[in-house]
Amino acid sequence: MAMRKYLVLSVLGVCLLVLAPGTAAFAGSSTTYAGKNSQGQKLRFAVVHTASGPKFDPIFTIMTVRCQVTGDVITIGFGFFGFQIPIKNGKFSFVLSDISNRFRWSGTVTSTQASGPESYAMPGFDNEGGLQNCSTGPLSWNAQALHPGSGPAPAVSAAYLVKVTRASDGSVRFSVTH
Repeated sequence: MAMRKYLVLSVLGVCLLVLAPGTAAFAGSSTTYAGKNSQGQKLRFAVVHTASGPKFDPIFTIMTVRCQVTGDVITIGFGFFGFQIPIKNGKFSFVLSDISNRFRWSGTVTSTQASGPESYAMPGFDNEGGLQNCSTGPLSWNAQALHPGSGPAPAVSAAYLVKVTRASDGSVRFSVTH
């Protein structure tokens, strides 16, 4: 009986040694996804495989905002740095909300494709000095996993570029260029 116990433990140990290198090699790798939203605007993100599970790592998304009162149309490109949002059961939800705007990007990810909703809203002044809602409304998006070496990321072209950076202390900073 003791011999069988040690044999089982030995076999288990060998299995762990065989499987461990593959797991370690998988941790730290990433898959990049590229796609478009329902406005036809481009987006790109990565799924980073970490020891604590997969993470959604947004790279950029472009959205067109329409203002309710003035009818202004603004194309905004968002670039992200320092964010890794947990993916649980193949789903993620990334939300940035403060007094000046609300950004949402969520979805479902598989090894080959991803899809979900995204939106952006901000207040804006109308021609009379009052406030109006400027938003995308609900958008849907779809993306495909890219093959390694499929080429460089496309240039982000928008009227406004918003760089969103998460610092090591967790604070979020916005930098806007026009």
